[in-house]
Parts: sequence; structure tokens; C-alpha cells
Amino acid sequence: MSIYASMIRADGNLTSTRLILLRDCFTKYVVTKVTKRLESNKLRAVFNEVPKLFLLPLSLGFSSVALLHILDRQLEHQETRTGRRSFQVHVLFVDQSVAIQQPDYARAWRSLKEQFPSHTYSILQLENVLNYNTDSALALSPLFAQAADSPHSPKRHCLETFLAGLPSATSRADMTGILRSQLINAFAKGICCDSILYGDSTTRLAERTLSEAAKGRGGAIPWLTADGQSPSGIKTVYPMRDLLRKEITAYTESTIPPLTPFLIENTPERQPSASSKNTTIEDLMGQYFKSVEQNYPSIVANVVRTSGRLVAPSAVGQAEAVCHICRLPLIEGAKGLHWSGEQDDPADIAHATGRRDTSSLCYGCARSTLNP
Repeated sequence: MSIYASMIRADGNLTSTRLILLRDCFTKYVVTKVTKRLESNKLRAVFNEVPKLFLLPLSLGFSSVALLHILDRQLEHQETRTGRRSFQVHVLFVDQSVAIQQPDYARAWRSLKEQFPSHTYSILQLENVLNYNTDSALALSPLFAQAADSPHSPKRHCLETFLAGLPSATSRADMTGILRSQLINAFAKGICCDSILYGDSTTRLAERTLSEAAKGRGGAIPWLTADGQSPSGIKTVYPMRDLLRKEITAYTESTIPPLTPFLIENTPERQPSASSKNTTIEDLMGQYFKSVEQNYPSIVANVVRTSGRLVAPSAVGQAEAVCHICRLPLIEGAKGLHWSGEQDDPADIAHATGRRDTSSLCYGCARSTLNP
């Protein structure tokens, strides 16, 4: 049961007037959280400047659709009050059907564009990342090289073969997420946007924090969960980071009209597979925080606040090297991992194999792409 529904059920003397007040108070609470986060990142309205351009990657889930609704309401309010808009929103959806079983999104996408017509919309296929990502370690990986042997092999087939050759379901989910992020960053640079606004909730950021640590990418957590400049050089902001997933879900149910017709995730969450081969770290973390959020929400918030104390370099130039796959800074002094899985000194590997320095892979990406 959602927070909003619980509040209604707990009020024994609920009248239609009280119901409206209750809904309005809850909506104001959610919108205020998002507005304060935008203002703290200096994204507040400045009408004497050229309108800023924000890229909103949409998953058609609760959080990202709720964020689009809140931003749309802010723009409507600005236009009514001043006749101007301080920012523009470009909505992007990444079709990941090459990598995962994705629900049909055509109807939800069409309805969304009709409901919020004042924004720009784009759809990209995940395999389009290969148009931008020509210098990544994917080209060095034997798995990808085998997939691209034929000069006539389409990009989708190359990516399918590469992902199918990864050692586990966790590896495939990890690489899919990395490629999606790289595609979003490349698209953001192409349209010269000022900031990327992700709809991740407190719960989602807590899941990511522990998932990345478990996958061996704990040193990059500040880049993956904090507001600020990303390694790609574009500012990344999480306006919903102060709201739990259950609060955002309640918001989508309390709006008029409800936002649920625009979702493709309005079905019960998938349970972890009985087979460990098909269960990912993200599945396990999702189920864990789903239960923790209901009874101990402060624990979820503490995970995010604790990770927020980690400090990342203010600019990627301050890092000596970055991983060629995830493009995140490498931990200074860490030894490289060869494609065979051996850990050794980078100079020794380069001398023995005649290949470029493999220390440019972080531990997490090396473990995701190397066969055991």
C-alpha cells in the first residue's frame, strides 16, 4: 500500500474537502523536495539568460515520469506568471531490447507526448552507442572482436553477440547499464545540454551504491550517485534523490489525472530467479531495499547520505587515468587486469603481450568482461 493510500485509510473522518487538502499537501511535499534539490545545484530560474536545456533520460518508470510531470508543472507556472520559460526539457528514451526483455513502450510513449506536448522527444537504440564509442575497450575485447569479424555484421548483431559472450547475468546487466549511460552522455554532448536530470530516487541510489561496491567499482561511487560534474564533462543532477521510491509511487497515483497510464513498470517487480545463473546483483539489491524501505526507511536514506560523504575529483583531468569501458577514474596504484584475467604490473603485461596497457580497465569492468 502506498503512503498516500495509508494516510487516507488512517483518517477515519475523511471528507471530500479533507481528501483534497491531504492530496495537495502531499503533492507540495514532493514538489518542494525536487525544487530545493534543483536550486541547490544552481538550476533555479534565471529569466535574464538564454533558457537552459536539460536532458531527461526517461525509463517510463515511476521516478522519471514523476520528474517530467513536476518539471512540466514548473514550466507552466512560470509561463503563466511571467510569460517566459527559464529552461527547456529534451526527453530521451533508450530502447534496450537488444540486451533485455523490454515491455512494449509505444503506447505509453505516445500518450506521454500527447500529455506533455511542449517538450522535445527522442528515442535511441542501445546499439547506437557504437556510433559514438569507437575508442572504448569494447574494441579491444576478444569478445567484441569476434562479433565484429564480418565487415557486413550489423551493429545490433555485434552488440548481441558481445553481451551473449559475457560470463554472467550480472555482467550483462552491468555492461548494458554502462553502455546506456555512455549513449546518454554522448547524446547530451551532441545537443549541447546544460545538465542531465536523472529521476533516481533515494531507494534507487542506495541500490546502486551497494551494487557497484559488490561489483568491485566502489571507488567510483561518488561519480555514480552524487550531483555534480560527471567524467564526461556534463553536469549530472538527481532531483528526486531526497524521496523514497514508495513516496514517488504515491505521487504518480495522487496526481490528476494519475500518471500510471504513462508507465511501463506498473506491473509487480520481478522476483529473483530460482537459478543463480539468471539472478543479478541488481535483482538482489532491489529485493532487499524493497523490504527495507517499507519498515526501515531511515536505513535507505543513511546509505545514500554516507555515500554522499565520499569526495570525487572536481574534474576528470585530476584523475591520472580512466577506465576505457565505464570511463570512470581508476584508483591510483591499482594493478591492471589482462583480458586473460591475470593481475599483474601493467608494464609487464604490455611487454609480454605486445598489447596496449590493460591497466586502463577498472576492476569492476575487467571482472564483468573477462571469462572466469
